[in-house]
Amino acid sequence: MRQLSAVAAVGLVLACPVWVWWAVGQLDADFDDLDYYMRPPELPPGLEPALGISGMAVAVVCAVVLVVGTWLEWFDLRWWQVIGPLVLAGIGTGYGWRILTAGGIGANIGAGAVMLFGVPTLFATLVWALVRSILLVRQARRRRS
Repeated sequence: MRQLSAVAAVGLVLACPVWVWWAVGQLDADFDDLDYYMRPPELPPGLEPALGISGMAVAVVCAVVLVVGTWLEWFDLRWWQVIGPLVLAGIGTGYGWRILTAGGIGANIGAGAVMLFGVPTLFATLVWALVRSILLVRQARRRRS
């Protein structure tokens, strides 16, 4: 059951930015000649909704597996202290990517805000998750010995 919960946790964390990126959609201004901080990737027709719907389905299935596993007590509740912030970071990353690739007229102020606030927040969240996961693994090793 540990392998299933680990796969579900990784799937949830990786799927969240994809479905949020798809759900937000391209944020271009309604003008002809747009400026970009970063150009959005050129995707074949139909790939974007396929990625978004697949990401949403994976996220829902993985979340259900983890919630049921927590309820049945074969998934340690403390690991939500790692997964929760990583999911929030993924949601911010998916939304931030749409802001960075939005077309507009002149300066993309949103891109500046993402770089100024979003990147340090993402970094702090990743450090939190890394430190908390190391502490949880150490606690589990101490209990086994």
